[in-house]
Amino acid sequence: MAIKIIRGNIFNSRCAVLVNTVNCVGVMGAGIALECRLRYPQMFSRYEALCTAGQLQVGKLWLYRGPERWVLNFPTKQHWKQPSRLQYLRAGLDKFRDSWRERQIESIAFPLLGADRGGLSEQDSLAIMQEYLEPLPLPVEIYRYAADVPDDLYTETRDWLRRQEVATVARLSGLRPHYVERVLAAMESPHIVQLNQLAQVDGIGLKTLEAVFRLAQQARTGQFPPAAAQQSLL
Repeated sequence: MAIKIIRGNIFNSRCAVLVNTVNCVGVMGAGIALECRLRYPQMFSRYEALCTAGQLQVGKLWLYRGPERWVLNFPTKQHWKQPSRLQYLRAGLDKFRDSWRERQIESIAFPLLGADRGGLSEQDSLAIMQEYLEPLPLPVEIYRYAADVPDDLYTETRDWLRRQEVATVARLSGLRPHYVERVLAAMESPHIVQLNQLAQVDGIGLKTLEAVFRLAQQARTGQFPPAAAQQSLL
């Protein structure tokens, strides 16, 4: 089946499954892995446990079946400090080719495996992916990451935040007011169009990002935790 190659943001895909590129030591610290950590905290906790137990290795794939989205965690490197290797891609794609039916995958969106933080060229990554994926009778999208394309959460989250008082956002998110103001100021930048890009802003750390992503998901569903259950984050 023909593969769709898309310049954009993989989180805008309507495919049933997204692929998250990971290492085997339990760290999701950058790129698509960091975004998946922020979007799917329960998945991240399980991933850490699998890595600690030595159960996630190159050539093994772990499918997280979330309530709204399935995520296929695909190791493209052993340690986060090490580069990806073409043989790692082949090992994982071999496994995928042999198991996608059994896993009941109906459509899937991939990033260019190993071509962002892994150090592989886009051309080499794409060639191997096409070799394995084009023969499959399965809808497949491959995303070339575009930093200027808004993600599925950013615009609605920004617009929702703009309508709220700082004190309200602080209460709902657990963030201190000056961190809320820092996030709101960053969102006025034309260079910030994805929630993960807030990590580029001085003074916005992982705890703040976790709170913003949590708030974004809650704003989408209209369900917020009671204020009494919140604690201020440093």
